[in-house]
Amino acid sequence: MTKRVITDLQKCCACFACFNVCPKECIELKKNENGAMYPQIDEKKCINCKLCEKVCPVNSPVKKFYPKNVYAAYSKDSSIREKSTSGGISFEVAKYIIENKGIVYATVMEHLEAKFIRITDLDTLLKIQGSKYIHSHIYDCMKLIKKDLLLKDKVLFIGTPCQVAGLISFLGKKYDNLITMDILCHGTPSQDSLKYGIKLETSKLVDSCSFRDNNKYCLKTYDSDGNLITETPYRASYWLNAFLEGRIFRENCYHCQYSEENRCGDISVGDFWGLGKVKPYNGNIEKGVNVVLINTDKGIYYWQVIKDFFIYQERDLEEAKRENHPLRRAAIKPKSYEKYISLYKENNGKDAILYSDIKKTIYIFFRRIIRKNKPFYNVIIRIPKIGKKFMDYV
Repeated sequence: MTKRVITDLQKCCACFACFNVCPKECIELKKNENGAMYPQIDEKKCINCKLCEKVCPVNSPVKKFYPKNVYAAYSKDSSIREKSTSGGISFEVAKYIIENKGIVYATVMEHLEAKFIRITDLDTLLKIQGSKYIHSHIYDCMKLIKKDLLLKDKVLFIGTPCQVAGLISFLGKKYDNLITMDILCHGTPSQDSLKYGIKLETSKLVDSCSFRDNNKYCLKTYDSDGNLITETPYRASYWLNAFLEGRIFRENCYHCQYSEENRCGDISVGDFWGLGKVKPYNGNIEKGVNVVLINTDKGIYYWQVIKDFFIYQERDLEEAKRENHPLRRAAIKPKSYEKYISLYKENNGKDAILYSDIKKTIYIFFRRIIRKNKPFYNVIIRIPKIGKKFMDYV
């Protein structure tokens, strides 16, 4: 008998809406042979109500909104900006909600797992700072959000557009006390792939990691006491190279229907890549600047309430779109992707990352050797034509 599927698996974003809506709790999200999570139905428990199909944001896309305002912004609080790896806008909005007796649902990294949690205090809120470049698991948070909303609590949800869409579809109606913030998402690798990527950096037991130093990509690993184990700039990291080239995303990221200028969240935020290239920008970009899109009347209301926490300038949407592909199109599937998936299934994620693009792996291998010898590294990077190929950052 053919197994039931909720939607086309190539387009499934694992938003957990089906998991949350099932009245019989017969849906689990399980890791498949290439490390990504997909819903599986227990046919013995299923009553064929098809609620899972109805709430799927792939089957029933939610309403999107053309941005009403676009800003380049960052927090006036330098400590927040420093720890947020960009402008700190998401944290400031979340902080306002918590300080006004609201509840925040957002992603944290715990022991190499990205997952959503319910946050009601500022100490816990600190965990949301920093980028998380892997697929985050919502688990049963949609059910919890609905309970909070019915109790008239103010709720902020911060997630990727497909996760925001999944929540909106699951709720099935508008709630005045819900504000949604979607993150400009370039694509999401599996959590499984990250663990293999870390194994390419060290054989030591890694408890946590980070992906950015402000506006520079850098994979750092730490032990359970918070001590630094490895620090690898992106051009010397096998996993970060694969991520930035879009070689290790979930399949649905290449078909994403939410990568466009019309947004499903009340507010959209991301890095303002390319800021100042189209027209002058007189702010400080060294620590990172957020692009902020205000998409709905509710978004306008909250922006007016919190805007004094930021240094901000109004900008053009076309400028924001120029170097932010999530505002224009889905991620482009590289030719090496099918090889990556094949190697993952046949061998493991480690081999998939290393051998799906042999030419790039060779470059990274030599970069890693050269950067260990600083005097030699400083000579090599000054050689015309080839020096840039071996630099940590370009």
